[in-house]
Amino acid sequence: MMQTPDSAAKSPHTSASGSSRRALIGIWTGALALLLAAALIVLFFPIAALLPLAAAAACLAIAALFLGIRGNRSGMPRTGTAAVIVAAIALVIDLVLVVVMAFGVLGGNGLNQVEVRATGGPTFMVSFADDTQSYDEEWASSGWKQYTTTGDSAEIAVTAPDDDSDSTVSCQILWNGELVVELSGTGAVTCRYDAN
Repeated sequence: MMQTPDSAAKSPHTSASGSSRRALIGIWTGALALLLAAALIVLFFPIAALLPLAAAAACLAIAALFLGIRGNRSGMPRTGTAAVIVAAIALVIDLVLVVVMAFGVLGGNGLNQVEVRATGGPTFMVSFADDTQSYDEEWASSGWKQYTTTGDSAEIAVTAPDDDSDSTVSCQILWNGELVVELSGTGAVTCRYDAN
């Protein structure tokens, strides 16, 4: 008597093989998403608005790896499927961030990289602002801050402490990697740059 494929009983090994395959797909996709998210975190570190999305993609990728490894060991189909879904979501977030970055780079989105630097006697005060807030900070001997702005100007004021008001202080502004302003003076100095 010959068995037809319709009447043959399905082997339990076939179901375990499918869940194992899904778990492996989840592991590999999660690993790819994690590597991409890590690279994006490094690239988006100065851009505070996009950094949480890259971090969320990394967390989802780690969860996908965990689910994939668990699904591969246990042979449970739901765990392998969950790994694939979570990894796919992480990868989609990563790809959206890559597209945003590509449009920003290729489309000239108006974002400018600004770096303000200052030096002075043992301590000094600096004042500067980015697109979201103003900063009044005390720095020791030298310091710098980097930020991204949609604006077309930058400014930093450096002031020596009251008890050492005759000390020399200096400031610099780098606009998109190019040194555009550098000043030095006694007591206080202000560097301003207008891109227009």
